[in-house]
Amino acid sequence: MPGGAWSPSCLLFIPNSPEEVEMMQLKHVVFAGLAAFAMEFDIPSMGQPAIANAATLTAEQTAAFKSKLEQAEASRELLGRRSVCLMDHLTAQQQLSADREKALGEAMYLQIELERQVVQSETSVKGYEELVQSENENVKARQATFEKARKERDEQAKRVKICSGVLFFLPGICQAGDAAVKALGWMNDAEREYRTAQPRLDNARAALEGVRNQLENNRRQLAAAQQSHAENQKAVKTLEEQITKLKAAISTINVKVQDFNIQVGNFTSALKEASEVNPDDAKIRQVTRLSAEIDGLTKDVPQFISSTEAGLPDDAKKQCGS
Repeated sequence: MPGGAWSPSCLLFIPNSPEEVEMMQLKHVVFAGLAAFAMEFDIPSMGQPAIANAATLTAEQTAAFKSKLEQAEASRELLGRRSVCLMDHLTAQQQLSADREKALGEAMYLQIELERQVVQSETSVKGYEELVQSENENVKARQATFEKARKERDEQAKRVKICSGVLFFLPGICQAGDAAVKALGWMNDAEREYRTAQPRLDNARAALEGVRNQLENNRRQLAAAQQSHAENQKAVKTLEEQITKLKAAISTINVKVQDFNIQVGNFTSALKEASEVNPDDAKIRQVTRLSAEIDGLTKDVPQFISSTEAGLPDDAKKQCGS
């Protein structure tokens, strides 16, 4: 038993020997070590209730977090559907663009062919105009010759009549002279050439009218082909611009869907861990942080869709907006 004495004034144990002093120092070291160990590993003190060092999620918190998770999953599905819909629309636009490209090529070929036909018709018109002019001049010349011959015939008849009046006693001489003149046939030749020249002129005029009509028809077809070429060219350009915008929108939406995949995955895992028995505060803080992030991501979806699809054609937005 130790031989030391208690001091009434301070209620302290006062050792009387060096051994008692050494024993007291050893006890102090052991108690200090035990206290440090208990503080490090959070061991409750003897006779004291354990202090909880971690919080658990309440049912209300879990329900709120799950609600945000469901909203995020719904937004992800919405974006996924829009991406698929826009991809279908992109496929249709690409097919339409290919059809327009084909029509553009056909219109270009037709335009080249009609330009060639117009040049050919213009050459034909010019040729027939020259032919009509030549035949018209020929008819005028033959008509003048015929009129001259007819006048000569009338004068000849007058001369025969005068001759018969003077040489009435030799009537056969005047008739013989008239017969000799008629036998030369110049009157008949002039009339025949005049009569045949007129139909040739009429035929040339009819042919000229025909090639002129053909020229006008070719010009109308050429104008229509040029308009078709311009419309198809414009349509192809517009479609290519729309296709570029659709591809960009689909890519942007897919990136956003991937963001949702990551956030939903992280939030789901963190929520599961935080819902287990006695999770530490760090996990709950992580769930709270991820909840705020995924909530912001979800609330941004309408504005994101509006800005991403701003330049898309109206039919695409209407088709994929439901």
